[in-house]
Amino acid sequence: MGQIPVATPWPIGVKRSRGLFGGSGVVGGTRRCECPPVIGEATSSGRLLPVSRAGVVVLLALAVANGPFLYLVPGRAEQDYAWAIEPPINAGFLGAGYLAGTVATALVVFGARSWRSLRVLPLPLVVLSIALLTATVIHADRFRWDYPPTWLWTGIYACVPVLVALLWRLQERHAGPAPEPDPRLAALRARSAALGLLLVIGGAALILAPAALADVWPWPLTPLLARALGSWYLLAGCALLTAAVSLRRMHEVPIPYATLLAWSALLLALPALHADDLAERPAALVAWLAVQALLVALAVSALARAAPVLRAEGERL
Repeated sequence: MGQIPVATPWPIGVKRSRGLFGGSGVVGGTRRCECPPVIGEATSSGRLLPVSRAGVVVLLALAVANGPFLYLVPGRAEQDYAWAIEPPINAGFLGAGYLAGTVATALVVFGARSWRSLRVLPLPLVVLSIALLTATVIHADRFRWDYPPTWLWTGIYACVPVLVALLWRLQERHAGPAPEPDPRLAALRARSAALGLLLVIGGAALILAPAALADVWPWPLTPLLARALGSWYLLAGCALLTAAVSLRRMHEVPIPYATLLAWSALLLALPALHADDLAERPAALVAWLAVQALLVALAVSALARAAPVLRAEGERL
């Protein structure tokens, strides 16, 4: 009997090969291997769009304009800022936030390719902008409206929520389906949720009851400054809560947690840099330092967990 021909999806006489991840390919034929991308590599549907990167460049410029000035020469903020900030430790606190923002935006501009690598950050940025804009409106009499940077301050925080929402919607339309959660991130997500909730409660208390919190804060606060500091705690808390909900892959860890590490470490240095500004409330200072130390520990553990996995599995931002 003759042999029964067998239908094949590639030309007879052409050898079939195995793709890198087990997909079929053809050597010498027209059929090509369709292999999945390297783990963590941004596909065309998940890439950070050029318009989003351009927006982050603007945020980087704003962070650079504010951070070094407020943190390194805080004494000048009493005369040369949108409102008089004193004592200098408060300017240093705000400067720490902007310097940490420099870390986040620089990592995005110069390193990120995937939208999910920075997806944790937009919502907290919107929260910060709305909270600072609200504080500006409540305490409008404290601002120097004959000073042009004051109008720039107000305009930025009025526009950021709208622009971030538009860019978010655009990115999400091109993002594709969310990947399955990496089980190795479960513990980090749980710790982030706990500390994030603590920061949100503390930030909300500073905003809603600034006078009461000022009485127990480690250094002097005006109601405006209490609300400004509370806004930054809301940002950090919302970032951690967002991470607890949305982290899926290891390449999503470095940017938010490197930012958290920079912010917390800069804040930890403030009591040593501005010892003369501290009130005589040792218990309050110890409690404040303990919270900042917990944030540093969380950030270090997150980065230490992610770094070897990124190297071993070839994941990229």
